[in-house]
Amino acid sequence: MTARLAGRYLGVFVAIAFLLGMAGCGGVGSVFGTNLFGCSSNCNTPAPEFLFATSAGHIASFTVNQSDGGLSTPVVVAGPNQSAGMTGSVTEGYLYVSDFLNDAVDGFSINPSSGALTAIPSSPFALEGTAPGGGGISAFLPGGDTFLYATDMNAGTVAGFNYDAATGTLTAIPGSPFPAGDTPVQAVQNGFFLYVSDLNDSAGGISAYALGQNGAATSLPGSPFPTGAAGSFPGPSALAIMNSFLYVALAGTTTPNNQIAAFAINSDGSLTPVPGSPFTTGSGPTQLAPVPVTSTAQAFLYTANVQDGTISAFTANDGSGVLTPVSGSPYTSGKSIGSVVASLTFTDSGNFFLYASDPQAMTINAFTIDGGTGALTPVSGSPFAAGSAATLLTVVTNP
Repeated sequence: MTARLAGRYLGVFVAIAFLLGMAGCGGVGSVFGTNLFGCSSNCNTPAPEFLFATSAGHIASFTVNQSDGGLSTPVVVAGPNQSAGMTGSVTEGYLYVSDFLNDAVDGFSINPSSGALTAIPSSPFALEGTAPGGGGISAFLPGGDTFLYATDMNAGTVAGFNYDAATGTLTAIPGSPFPAGDTPVQAVQNGFFLYVSDLNDSAGGISAYALGQNGAATSLPGSPFPTGAAGSFPGPSALAIMNSFLYVALAGTTTPNNQIAAFAINSDGSLTPVPGSPFTTGSGPTQLAPVPVTSTAQAFLYTANVQDGTISAFTANDGSGVLTPVSGSPYTSGKSIGSVVASLTFTDSGNFFLYASDPQAMTINAFTIDGGTGALTPVSGSPFAAGSAATLLTVVTNP
């Protein structure tokens, strides 16, 4: 191994240790299920909703009580030893989890009644880099599943896959993997555009791509778009898109940053900073939980702040993208915090639920999100036993 390669591996492992060691890492994407805009038919029997949590060597499945936000006893299966990304399909009930050590994506089918996982026969799906390196995974788009993208942190690439809804099989997109900077951590799709955060870029670059009809990624003019000044190492990690705005968690790599950068997504896919950006969070924001559709003319955004164990809560103006702290923010969340994810099924009162993993306590904290203000209130019975040190979280609503 050359000195340069050794240094690169060390840098990535330092990043993984920071993001995974005390809390959690990588891409956590809420899957926008069929109840995103509220119940439209058969409202007394909403589609089952499941929460999935990764830990070392395991994936736990919980059934969500959609009335009070409570969680069932988990059903556990074997999973990757280290994972930096997880997402679920919208249409046919599949879960995908990155495998850092084996540079791959593991796929599972989801039992529609229990949420139990079964490995897809053709899984795992290689990222075509050199292990280790598997990073974040893009969330599927509302309205249909076509492509999935996964970062390869050591290779400096993002792999693209075609998704087979009938079998859950992933096949490489022509030209994949695509160059994505030094240490690409997370990827997120917005229509036919793709954005990838580069953790170790000195200006915190966000690589932006146009996606062809076959999913192939072509770098956009002006890419990468900086999240800070050159040499400042703002440390972009988690990404979230709401209402044509891109939000980027900035934890910092050389010094603490503790901010969210916000950008308007232009019609050509380029990024323009939102007025007032970046916005201050708690210490060490590495995860984002978006709630894009609410009962008011604003969205909500939550950060998991791994260094101080808090959750920062914001309203996001639908027109400008500007973030405003919610009254009472930041909120304490147990002994530690790994990641946060929102359940996007409305309650009868128009509220949502937010879940935060607590690796030290081996629990999951649950909160009710006030549908009007975004304020958090602990759910009765919270925290819920996770059975292990849960890190990544995602929610899937069964169609």
